[in-house]
Order: sequence, then C-alpha cells, then structure tokens
Amino acid sequence: MSSVARRFSRAAQTYERGAGLHRHVAARLLEMTPDPECLGTTSILEVGCGTGVLSEKLLQRYPGVSLCLLDVAEPMVSYVKERWGTAPGLQYVVSDVRDFRSECQFDWVFSSSALHWITPLDQTFACIRGLLTPGGGISAALMIDGTLGELHALRRRIAPGKMPTGRLPTTDEVISTLQGAGFSVTAREEEAIQTRYHSADDFLNTLHAQGLTGGSVSRSASPLSRMELKRLRKEYDVAFRDRNGGVYATIVVLYLSATR
Repeated sequence: MSSVARRFSRAAQTYERGAGLHRHVAARLLEMTPDPECLGTTSILEVGCGTGVLSEKLLQRYPGVSLCLLDVAEPMVSYVKERWGTAPGLQYVVSDVRDFRSECQFDWVFSSSALHWITPLDQTFACIRGLLTPGGGISAALMIDGTLGELHALRRRIAPGKMPTGRLPTTDEVISTLQGAGFSVTAREEEAIQTRYHSADDFLNTLHAQGLTGGSVSRSASPLSRMELKRLRKEYDVAFRDRNGGVYATIVVLYLSATR
C-alpha cells in the first residue's frame, strides 16, 4: 500500500472533521462545469472520492448519470459505499488512478482536493486522458504552492534545517503538465481561502485528522523535536491569531477544466 493510501485510510473516520473546506472547494469546482444539458455526460469518473463530499454534489447536478467513485484508500470507498449502497449507476473502485483499468471510457473526470497527492502529475494526467472518450474532459481542484504558507514560514524560522523535502506544484506547472498530456485548458481560476481554527493545536490536529501531515510536502528528513513542536504551536497562536481569538491558515486552490 502506498504512503498516500495509508494516510487516508487512517483518516477515513476523522476526515469529516475539516470537511467545511472540502465542501467549499467542491461547490466552487461545480460552478465551473458545463450545465448538464451542454455536457451531455452519461459516464463520470471521480478520482479521489474521499468521503463523498464532491460525489454528493455530482449526483445532484447530474441525476441519472453513471458514476464511478474511485479512491486509493479502501476505508474511504467503504465509507461512501455504506452511505449510498447499490444505488443504480454507482460503481465503487479501490485503486490508484494510474493503475485503474476500465472496460469503458468516461465522458468526464472530476476530482476535488486529490490530484496534488498523485505524483508525478504528468503520469497522472496521461492516465486520466487514456480513460476519457474523444472530446471528453476533466474538471479538477488542486491545492497548489503557497498552501499553508504561514505554517511553512514559521517552521522555516524555528527549524530551518528541517523543512519538508517536497512541495505542492505551482499553477504554471500544473497547466504545463496538463497541456503536455494532450489536454486543452478551457478554464482556470485560483482562490486563496483562509480557514479558521480555535487554536494552533486545533489546526494541527485537524490536519492530522484529514491525513495531511504525511508525505514529502509535510515531512522533512528529520522530524521536529518535541521542543520545536511546542514552540511552533506557541508562536503560531501569537503570529497568526484572527480577530475572533482563534488562528487562521491559507489554502491556495487551482480550479481548472480541460478537454482532450
């Protein structure tokens, strides 16, 4: 099992703790998609269905569609399967999209807050293109470079030798990679979202509950010491306090649509 699958498998029962952000992103993504009459979609694949935040909105927007819900974490797929059962037109698949093989192609692929974890992106987009019908397309929302900038800036000050080994992609990198995979970008938009928490402890615990504290974009070669973590929490509470007495963190999201 990949590290991404392990992280999100462990987070399946606590993922909804911070789902407000994911609901906002999913709703904003849907605003960029064509009307059902214009799209003419009969078969949809959702990559990284998680606990079904976007899935529910897709079922409402495209009633009667054939929807395949795919996630690399088996507990996530079990969660949505328990929620909707064997409703007509629904298919549940546990797989990395890069390993997924389907007997039929899809008219459209949707993904919200997931593709930035499936690296390298060029391979991911190439696999998605291969799953689409001619003229089909993709609508996705990805977290990009600049996300959690406050946390990274404070971490750099406290432990400059213990920065994460990786980073999220930039908008230009995502668009270039998408085009390199044979897609034509039809829409793109960035949004910086300020999320709010009761305290630094609440913020960091929420990240952990959502499976976001692992991987190269979060972990360094050497973990922070107990004293460094204590200092990080204390200074975050002071440096990034909001007007209501809690703290804030910034998430930068790229929304895009493209056709093959």
